[in-house]
Amino acid sequence: MKIPIDQIFPDPDLPRSTKPNGRRENTRSVRSKRDPVVLSTENGYLLLAGERKLTAAKEAGETIVECTVKEEVTVQERWELSLAEQYHSSLVPAMELGKAFMDYRDTHGVTQQELARRTGITPGTIHHYESLIRTLDPGLGEKVNSGELTFKEARSIADIEDHVRQREIAQPFIEGRLSSVHVERIVGRAKTSTTLSIEDIIDEVVNGKRAPEREPEPAPVIQPAIPVEADTVLIENAVLKIAGELDAMQLQVIPEYRRLKLISSLRILDSRLKSALLNLNGGVAGISAIPRQYAPRKVTV
Repeated sequence: MKIPIDQIFPDPDLPRSTKPNGRRENTRSVRSKRDPVVLSTENGYLLLAGERKLTAAKEAGETIVECTVKEEVTVQERWELSLAEQYHSSLVPAMELGKAFMDYRDTHGVTQQELARRTGITPGTIHHYESLIRTLDPGLGEKVNSGELTFKEARSIADIEDHVRQREIAQPFIEGRLSSVHVERIVGRAKTSTTLSIEDIIDEVVNGKRAPEREPEPAPVIQPAIPVEADTVLIENAVLKIAGELDAMQLQVIPEYRRLKLISSLRILDSRLKSALLNLNGGVAGISAIPRQYAPRKVTV
């Protein structure tokens, strides 16, 4: 439906910036081919999506523009249109957009694939924005919002788990000493060569100087334990003390939780005692202190 441009007014909830700041990439600024989406109201038409196409029509001197007119929209539909508009406009910083995607999905319990279907943004793109929130060093996230670090650079750097190495990789890009064309190769090399310094990796990628791999630190040698001679007197005293405690325990009322814990400990002690007795008896099991009972001999008359 063709709508007079002067009857369309902007949504006050959408960002109204003019140009991206710093080195922020303008990869999302390609004009959407979809017609502007407007909501019919008593005062005219509220623009829900398609601001760039509407602006282009104004700049071209046109007075009417083809629009998709909605008589009503739910809160959820308006949120989805807002996300799509924010993405295509390039006016919302990447970290804020990633947080907006996650907020929507948490609120409505939908997958990245379902959000992609509802907004027209690819699932992979949504994943990349959300990964910045989950894995990127928070300080670098601020650099993305300020435009000092591009989305492409941040997206690649977020694949590195170590925040220290993330910051080391990001610094030359923030300072403008490296171009974004190198970031994916640097990150890829850093992921496979964890013993190389980031400086060596950058020198290798940019200048072609192959850096030697460092040998990993040798594992510490665990020395065998030195056998300690048992103190038999100490053991005897400990056994007698435990025996006395066990005798006294029979006269006490023990809470259930402590009783169960004590049973477990006594079973461990029982196992150790049996092992010690077996060892002291020369490895012969079944020796008992009880005299063997013999049946009386039959006397034949």
